[in-house]
Parts: sequence; structure tokens; C-alpha cells
Amino acid sequence: MPYSKIVTCYDSSTNLEGRTIGALYAEYSFAALRLDKDEVINFAVEEVTVGKWFEVFPICLYELGQDYAFSWTQLEVPFTVKSSELLWREEWLEPSMNSSEFMGSGPHSTQFAAVLGAAPQSNINVVKVLAGIRLTGQDGRCLVIASSDNTPFKIDLATEVSEIAQVMLSHTAEKI
Repeated sequence: MPYSKIVTCYDSSTNLEGRTIGALYAEYSFAALRLDKDEVINFAVEEVTVGKWFEVFPICLYELGQDYAFSWTQLEVPFTVKSSELLWREEWLEPSMNSSEFMGSGPHSTQFAAVLGAAPQSNINVVKVLAGIRLTGQDGRCLVIASSDNTPFKIDLATEVSEIAQVMLSHTAEKI
């Protein structure tokens, strides 16, 4: 499918393979990993307008001030990254059939997000969004950081198998 836009704000050259994650931190709009040598890498969600009343929220690297107070969650077993994958999704608008519950004048539409290839073929305004990253550890565990597929500015940090499966329902993985 040809995409009307491809939105990517994450610098995939950030190589985490071989690095060890010792602690995690997450708030509503950003997440952080504390790596070996006490290096910290932060992820956030950025708003990108791709059309009238159509915004997408890709993941990006984020700089915090040196004195930001993290409340780290220490991992019981450190997570050494074996590989990483970018997580993509499609987003598109469809006209709302019943707009009586919406405020303001129309036309009204509903925004959808799903795995690549899920958008209706008839929709000409489908945007491909780099929404997250999935890290796989040397012991087979996974960790996912992704912008929410249904809540603007929210970031999801998933470490449990069921949480990761839920995030992956609307994302397509691509090896870095």
C-alpha cells in the first residue's frame, strides 16, 4: 500500500544490542531505561499533524534535565539486549456515520490504528507511523516501549507477556 506519509522521529541508529538494562521508569508520556554504566535513555511521544484533524504520535528519543528525579524500578534479573525491532502501525481516518454525539460542525471522522496492511484499500490517506521498539533479551524475555494506539501522548512500557501481546495487536515488527 502506498502511504500518504511515513512518520518517524526515532533515531534507529541508537544501538542497544549488547547493552544491559538494570532499571525501568515510566510515566504517562515517557519511559526511561537505565543502562550499564548508569547511562539513561529516554523515550517520549511526539505529536505530528499529518492532516486536518489528523495527528499521529510516533515514539522518539527524549532529553531530560540532568537533575530529573527518577523513581527507578529495579529489574530482578538484568536485561541484556540481544536484538531490537522497530514497531510500525498504520493510522487512518474514516467518516463517522453518527456524528450526533460530537461537538462542533462536521464532517466528523474516527481515527484508527492497526498493524501494517489493515487499512481499507479505498482509503487514500493512510499514514505509516514508527510507534515503538521491541527489545529481546539474551534469555528470551522481551521489553516493548510504544506510543499508545488509542490515547494521545501516552507511552506504553510492557514487560509481561500478556502486556506485550496486547501492544503487538496493533503493531508490525521490523528488524533493525
